Amino acid sequence: MSRWREFVASIVRADLRVLFACVLASVCVVAALAQDEMPPEPEPEQPAEPKGSLQPRPDEDPQTIAWVKALAGARPQSLSVAEGVLLRHCLTPEGDRFYYYRETARVEAKDDKPGTVSYALFCVGSDKSESKVADTGAAALPPIFLADGRILFVSRRHDLNDDALVDELDDAALMVSNRDGGNLRSVASLGAGEVPVAAWREGREVLIATPGDDEVSGWIVSLNIVTGKRENVVQAFNVALVLADDRLLIERMQATEPPKKPMRWDRRGPAAPEEVETPEPGLLDHVEYLVYEPKDGNVVSLFRPSRKSRIVVTGDNSYFGVQERDVSQSAVRGNPYSQRQGALNAEILIIDDAEHRDTRSPAARYSYEVLGWIEGRGALLVERGNLGSRLMLMDRALKFHRLAEFDLVATGYCASRDGLTVGWLEVEDTDKNGLLEPWADKSRPHYLKIE
Repeated sequence: MSRWREFVASIVRADLRVLFACVLASVCVVAALAQDEMPPEPEPEQPAEPKGSLQPRPDEDPQTIAWVKALAGARPQSLSVAEGVLLRHCLTPEGDRFYYYRETARVEAKDDKPGTVSYALFCVGSDKSESKVADTGAAALPPIFLADGRILFVSRRHDLNDDALVDELDDAALMVSNRDGGNLRSVASLGAGEVPVAAWREGREVLIATPGDDEVSGWIVSLNIVTGKRENVVQAFNVALVLADDRLLIERMQATEPPKKPMRWDRRGPAAPEEVETPEPGLLDHVEYLVYEPKDGNVVSLFRPSRKSRIVVTGDNSYFGVQERDVSQSAVRGNPYSQRQGALNAEILIIDDAEHRDTRSPAARYSYEVLGWIEGRGALLVERGNLGSRLMLMDRALKFHRLAEFDLVATGYCASRDGLTVGWLEVEDTDKNGLLEPWADKSRPHYLKIE
C-alpha cells in the first residue's frame, strides 16, 4: 500500500513539473509578443479647413435674380466698318465707341532685310461709320482712355536708328489727342521696351512699365502728361488694376521654386542638406499680385499663383479673374480659335484677401473669361464651349445666370467700365482654311447693351 502511494505521489509531482513548465513558457511567449507589438496608432486628426475658402456670402441674391428675369431681350447690333482684319480692339469706358487697328502698309522681307508693317488707329460708333484717328506706324498698342475724354496711344513713325526701316527697334512717342484724333500732340518719348499701361491720379499721369537692367520685373514709372516729369513708383512687371485712392494692383515675376531633393542617408546618418541657390525669376514664370499703397510706399502680397492666372476686375471688396484649370488641357477642344491662340482652359478665380480665395467652374467642359463688374449685380463673364459661347452673370452669392448666347464665330469679347455694354468680333473664315483667325481673317465688330 505504501508503494502504491509513493507511485501515485511521484506521478503527481511529475505532472506538476510539466504544468509549471508549460505555464512558464506561456508567460515568456506572451511577454515576447507584448514587446514586439506596435503601439496603437493615434486617432486621425480632422482635416483643417482649406486656406483657399472664401469669406461667408449670402445664400441668395434676390435683387439680382429679379433684375435678370426682368431683362429685355436685347439683340446684338453690328457696326458699319470697311471689310478687313481688325486688331487690338477695345471699347471706351462708356461703351459708346469701338477702337481698333488696321494694317495700312506692308513691306515684305527682301535681300536679308526684315519686313515691316504699318498700322492706323480707327474708331466707330453706333451713330456713324468708322473714322481714322491717327497713323501709328509700327505701333499697335491699345489706347488708354482719360477721364477728360482724350486718349493716349503710342506712335512709332520715324526711323530713329537710321536702319532704313520703321519697326520695333525704333523709339516710340507717347501721343495724346481727342477721341476723334483732333488736337494731336506728343507727350514724351518712350525708350526701348517701355509700355504705357494705365492712367493714374485722375488722368494727370500715365503709368509706364519699364524693363529692368538686372531683373525681369523692372519699374513702374509715372509720367506727368503736362510737364513730362518722370518718377519711379514701384518695382513691378505690370499694373493689373488701378484701385481706389490711387492704390495699384501690381504684378511681379516670381521665380519657380526648385524641386526638393530627397534626404540622403549613409551609415553615419542623414547627410548634410545641399545648398540650393534661389533662382532668378524669368519671363516664363508666374506673376505675383501685390497691392501698392502710394501714401507710404507699402507693398502687401495678395496672391502667389502656382498656375497661369489673370486678375481682371474688382468689386464688392473682392478681386475676380481667371486661372488655368489644367496645364494638360490648355485649349478648348473643338474651338479652332482657342487651339490656335493657345487660350487657357480657365476657371473663375475669386480672391477676397490674401487668406481667402477660391475658384468656380460651373461646367468642366467650358472655359471662362471674366469681362467686368456690374455694380450691385456681380461679375460679367463669358462661358466658351466648342459650339459657341454664352454671356453669364455671377451674382454676389456666386450663383450663375445666363444673359445671352453667341455663335462660334464670336470672339474677342470686351466690356465697358460699368459692364452694361459688351463688344466682340464676328470672324469670317476668309481664307477658307477651316480656322477662325482674328489676326488674319476679316471680322466685323458687334455690341450688345444690357438694359
